[in-house]
Amino acid sequence: MSLSNQHKLHLSQLFQTALDAVNGCAAVERKLPDLKFEGKVAVVAVGKAAAAMMSGAEKILSEQIHSALIITKTAHSDPTLNWPCIEAGHPVPNKQSLDAGGQLLEFLRSVPTEVELMALVSGGASSLVEVLPAHISLQELQKINNWLLGSGLSIHEINKVRQSVSLIKGGKALSYLQHKKMTQLLISDVKNDSPEIIGSGLFVSKSEVDYLHNAAELPAWLEKYIQPGIARVTFDVESHIVASNEIACQAIIKQAKASNYDVSYHGQTLYGDVYKVAESLRETLLDAEPGIHIWGGETTLSLPENPGRGGRNQSLALALACLLENQRGISILVGATDGSDGPTDDAGAIIDGFTLQRASHLRARDYLEAADAGTFLAEAGDLISTGPTGTNVMDIVIAIKEPN
Repeated sequence: MSLSNQHKLHLSQLFQTALDAVNGCAAVERKLPDLKFEGKVAVVAVGKAAAAMMSGAEKILSEQIHSALIITKTAHSDPTLNWPCIEAGHPVPNKQSLDAGGQLLEFLRSVPTEVELMALVSGGASSLVEVLPAHISLQELQKINNWLLGSGLSIHEINKVRQSVSLIKGGKALSYLQHKKMTQLLISDVKNDSPEIIGSGLFVSKSEVDYLHNAAELPAWLEKYIQPGIARVTFDVESHIVASNEIACQAIIKQAKASNYDVSYHGQTLYGDVYKVAESLRETLLDAEPGIHIWGGETTLSLPENPGRGGRNQSLALALACLLENQRGISILVGATDGSDGPTDDAGAIIDGFTLQRASHLRARDYLEAADAGTFLAEAGDLISTGPTGTNVMDIVIAIKEPN
């Protein structure tokens, strides 16, 4: 049985409404007029949404921009921007990530003290730019990141480890500046919109780095790379969250109500293990009133040694399809707002109670165990692809439940 075209269209439209509300260009355009930069401004944009955010800065600041550097994920640049742009590795750092780190330091050192400094930071920065201590090689950094990505740790815990093996993360990039003040605009891809976690806190000013609190969870081979916390010079950083998961969810709520749906918002509750979250969503939906149901957040997924296609969103979608097999009247979109779920070009999937039937010759649970949900969902025709979205505010689940 095919997925209802009407439901698929409505879910896709609501997801696009969310993406539009937190687009990097629009978010920066909305905020910059409030900040009133008076002179020349040097801009460094880092993250998956770096190009979109830089585009917004150009529209408002125009000739005020003194210089700029853009560091983003491969295929996420904007050819209309006439500033140096480095495309680097994500979700695992590569040589270009280290090159980007070197160029970032050169850029920061080159900004004259009379020029104001602004950073545009979005998720993905942790992988895209790095400066390493002498005792850590690129291969070792990649080993660390591969382990972290499959560990099932939260993004807070992952980024604390990243800060602890870096010479620039956790606010250490500020030590390369001649300035004493910076403004940063942030697109949040973390729980509670914590600036020190977004992009591993490149430009967060604290008197001391807040390093790992649960080092016992780390394997012995990784602990040898961890550096102790270090004191830093005081630095005045003015931080502004310009886009977040909550903003995206509120845009869906507004649009769904305008389309005469009854709406239930379940908040920022998509945290924890994918399979436990799937069970919770199933129970909620089976007991829920008809209408649109919305969740935001970011689950965790432990990966086998050789994972297949897909990320946490595709695994969550397929787990829900298994739990709701043959259930009529419920359709669910599970999507990554950056447009890429794990190391794939798919944002997620739209599933219903008959997803398993649409790929009937495949055993869904075998694909879940192999972390290969994307292969199954591709066969079912349920994957969704948006391309780079110009934002990154974690994940969203939208469900339509029909009246009985």
